[in-house]
Amino acid sequence: MNSAAIKSGLSRHPRGSLSLMFRQTQAASFTTKDGKEKKENFAKKFLEPAARGELHKHQSGIPKLAVRKHKGHSLKDAFPGKESEEIIKNTINLKLGAADTAVGADSLQRDNLEMNGAERRTPQQRKNMKLLSQVALESLFEGAKPQDLDQGLSENHHKWLGTKQSIQQSLFRQQRNIKQQGHRGGPSGSRPKYDMWGDEENQADLDDPWITDAMYFRYENPHVESKREPKPIVFPTNRVNPPEEFVQAHGAFAYVTNVPRPLVNGEVGSYENPLHRHEVTEFVADVFSVPASNVFCATMTSAFVGFKDAKDAAQAVIRSERKRIVTGKKIEATLYSGQENSSEEEKDFVTKSVSPDAVIQLKNIPVGMKSGTVARIMHRVADIEGKDVFMSSPTTALLRMSSNQAATSLLQNRRMNETLASIQRQILRVHCARRELVHDRFSGPVRQFQLKKLTNRLIVDGDVPSRDFFLSHSGVLHLCNVPVGISKEVISDYFQKFCVERRDVEGSIEIVKSLDGHPTGRVYVGFDLERECNEAWKELLASGQKIMLNKAGPAARVRPVKEIALPRGSKLGDRSERTQEELIASFKEWKDYVDPKDIEILESFGVTIDVLEEAFTAARNNPTFGVEDQARKGERLRNEYAPGDHFREFVQMYIDTLKELGTTKENPGLKYEAMFLPDEEIDYDLIDEEKERLALLRERFSR
Repeated sequence: MNSAAIKSGLSRHPRGSLSLMFRQTQAASFTTKDGKEKKENFAKKFLEPAARGELHKHQSGIPKLAVRKHKGHSLKDAFPGKESEEIIKNTINLKLGAADTAVGADSLQRDNLEMNGAERRTPQQRKNMKLLSQVALESLFEGAKPQDLDQGLSENHHKWLGTKQSIQQSLFRQQRNIKQQGHRGGPSGSRPKYDMWGDEENQADLDDPWITDAMYFRYENPHVESKREPKPIVFPTNRVNPPEEFVQAHGAFAYVTNVPRPLVNGEVGSYENPLHRHEVTEFVADVFSVPASNVFCATMTSAFVGFKDAKDAAQAVIRSERKRIVTGKKIEATLYSGQENSSEEEKDFVTKSVSPDAVIQLKNIPVGMKSGTVARIMHRVADIEGKDVFMSSPTTALLRMSSNQAATSLLQNRRMNETLASIQRQILRVHCARRELVHDRFSGPVRQFQLKKLTNRLIVDGDVPSRDFFLSHSGVLHLCNVPVGISKEVISDYFQKFCVERRDVEGSIEIVKSLDGHPTGRVYVGFDLERECNEAWKELLASGQKIMLNKAGPAARVRPVKEIALPRGSKLGDRSERTQEELIASFKEWKDYVDPKDIEILESFGVTIDVLEEAFTAARNNPTFGVEDQARKGERLRNEYAPGDHFREFVQMYIDTLKELGTTKENPGLKYEAMFLPDEEIDYDLIDEEKERLALLRERFSR
């Protein structure tokens, strides 16, 4: 049978959402009745060019789906028969833990060398591991995707199900299971099985040779609260953004920190001096083996590096792993001997010590290191504060000890040499950087889809918290200069006093790390309630925006993470919160909605207050008058009601209905009288029977 190149159908997604399935089919070459070859073929004309990224002017959504396959599909030769399984599993795992797992090729090779005997990986396995590491890095360096710019595309989610070979293997296994059930005589028809698409298995589908590749497609309408975005916090504050020409000339960017500050003719490098900036540019260009034109000096200790694309960036990071470790001159630690050309500040520093022999002189320390940084590092081996350190030159520091014996003992301490070696060794830290996305306009039917545009501003990983972290908290604070050894528990305990509930240590603290997993000193602290974040910021603002998380320091600076104004809608705010006592008391709130005179009238009908209370308590079990009625605005099914108004309206309507149906012999009411003909005598036996029935019920339940 000659069929079109695409078979499409509607199927129910396992989660319950409607999914549109597209199954690519082999393009069948066939002829018409007169024997001439048919020229038009949909697959060759549209699908195959689309799979190569050639959409031309075609406006259908099918070519777009065909081109948006998984990035790892190009690696199918590395995992014969298991392309979908291996690539999706490893790439996602590496991407989620990129800070800890995105390592370079040299690290992988060292791991392989440490293995011996049968445990050593084969060359093909090492090649695959190196390839996966590069794929993970590529995914991190990738810029904005089409769905990031066009909300209409981002809401059309798709999932790549696999290639022809992997799908057919799965179908063959399903076919074998069906045959085995038939041989065993099991009830194969009583329990239908489902394939990878969620459809019921069909023998005709298993034998159908047209299946090649498959994906499913679904549409989502995200809530306005999920479109919140944080404003970037530039750190350090003096970081300079590259010019427009630099940004436009490259497709991927890396931000490199911890670059050694240059020392030119005995002068510490200054950003205002173009020759000093050129020293930083040349150094970073040599580390990453790129032209100097691909490097922009952002500060005297950091730079942006531009690459052609994400693949080029990933390869450069892997190649530069060893070069990123910079070892300076050996740091010499001796007792202070004094110098003839000493400054007045140096002489005054030495004079205030116990004696000149109680002062230790450190030479060849990294350029630009401040006295506070030296004090924090040396605090590991000695009780030294910032006031006990004096920088006599850009590469020389003086340490003032408590006594001559303390100075001599410190010089002989083995840990002292290890500490000096750690100062001597600097490691360049690499971060991903991307162009900023900002709101452009709305498009599509009734202008419902938001369109964004790229700017020439580069946002570094860590300038904003991760999307999931930000959306899961009502307020976020940003901490910088946090000591490396500070744990999440310490930070969480510090902010516990501002929170109503016990803080989630792991979920409420996000530590910013470089690509090699090293903490950068930047931390994001999340709060469940916006008022908690505001209270914390108000107190910290009064104390100078600084907090001490340990005795050694340094003081961490705190800033609030501001939000970008939503182009449409508004933030919903905090959810309602009530104590246990308030929740119990809310079951009796119905009395506030009823006139006491109405309760007296109902009691005259035999409807006592305990009956009403039982009825309204049971009504609260209904979600309409319970959790849904307490939902905040924007999440309610009926936004015309304020929280609690639906239950209030129900109580008042219930009372009015009971009053209308109330019947006595003195005043039977129009509804009771309507049960009889106009000339017919009204029978009050029903009223007496109802009273007897209620009396029996009260007697039964009172026992």
